[in-house]
Amino acid sequence: MTGNVDINKYQSLLESLKRNKENVPLEVLTTKYGKSYDQLREKIGSMTKEILQAVVLDRLKIERSHAEERYLEINTAIRESGIMKKASQAAFMQQDADLVLEYARQLREIVHGIVKGSEKNAG
Repeated sequence: MTGNVDINKYQSLLESLKRNKENVPLEVLTTKYGKSYDQLREKIGSMTKEILQAVVLDRLKIERSHAEERYLEINTAIRESGIMKKASQAAFMQQDADLVLEYARQLREIVHGIVKGSEKNAG
């Protein structure tokens, strides 16, 4: 359900970020090790996004004739839920892959609920 994302590699990157933050002052991370620190954060960010998308979009079917309307509803619901910010904090502040996956499941429920609800209303 996490698509092509290697969850073990993701956890390893989060653990690396955690070790860096625990053992190296932030000023040193952002200056002396700035490039590699930024690359690590970018990789975690892109993998977090990939995980969320893979979980949310798994087996999601939207009728083409209603797609634009559904996408607007979905994007609004995602934004209003605040879950994306929580997932980012779980990755970057807590380095917790399980929590990222939990937030992905919550987003999935929201998105799939919108699609199922709109199918009932259309039918």
